[in-house]
Amino acid sequence: MRKFLIFAALLLPLSAGAQEFAARTSAGADVKLKKGLHLGVEEEIRIDDGLSGLDNLRTTLDLSWKVNKHLKFRGGYTLINPWKTSSDYTGFRSPRHRLFADGTYTWRTGDFQLSAKERLQLTHRTDEDLNVYQTTPNALALKSRIGVKYKGLDNWEPFMYLEARAALNDPWGEVSGSIQYTNSGKAYYAYTHTGYTHAYINRYRMNLGTDWSPAKHHSFTFNLLADYCSDYKIDTNGQDKWASKGVRLFADTTGWEDTFRVSLCLGYTYKF
Repeated sequence: MRKFLIFAALLLPLSAGAQEFAARTSAGADVKLKKGLHLGVEEEIRIDDGLSGLDNLRTTLDLSWKVNKHLKFRGGYTLINPWKTSSDYTGFRSPRHRLFADGTYTWRTGDFQLSAKERLQLTHRTDEDLNVYQTTPNALALKSRIGVKYKGLDNWEPFMYLEARAALNDPWGEVSGSIQYTNSGKAYYAYTHTGYTHAYINRYRMNLGTDWSPAKHHSFTFNLLADYCSDYKIDTNGQDKWASKGVRLFADTTGWEDTFRVSLCLGYTYKF
């Protein structure tokens, strides 16, 4: 317990500068099918910014294969159920379907384990009112991560990971003509959507935490995620009533949007 309290105190300065604060908790199982081959299942609850309520539920099923002591491959599927609250509806709506595949290479030097990981993921959105001019229906992302874990303690394994995520197919387009204004004074340009060709790094993450294994079959993870996101937001009228008169790109609400979020996370895994 003393080690955990010291660890928690070290994490507090990381969250001090966050614009937004959220939380995540998960429970899962790891089933050994044969040597090197494992089946995993996990249910995760994500709490919205400011701990204001439920954000979404995520159910993941994956299969991993450890080729040797250094190399491991993993692939799986995640069902994302966002929680929606509006004047006429409250509940789960517009689920997202995610496929992912990753490879991890690890090596040991003394009491430290170093790792490098690459993940490719595809997320399909099912929103009926999705504005395809500003949101990708089938978003591709590449995550690149390096990390270090200390394995010199009995049941505790502190770790730190650094990750960059690249959006590979965000929407893009071209404006034409001079700036115009709506009746309410909102500035816009005529806009032509040219495809999903915008690729850029849109998130940097630091993951600082520890794994704790008090018994053979039980494992806990305590960690803080610090996310710096820089997304290029496109604001168009999309398929609304104005689209019949041409698509408009609203100048004042299109551009880079930066956020810094810290999430407190607690996870549990039972190993069969």
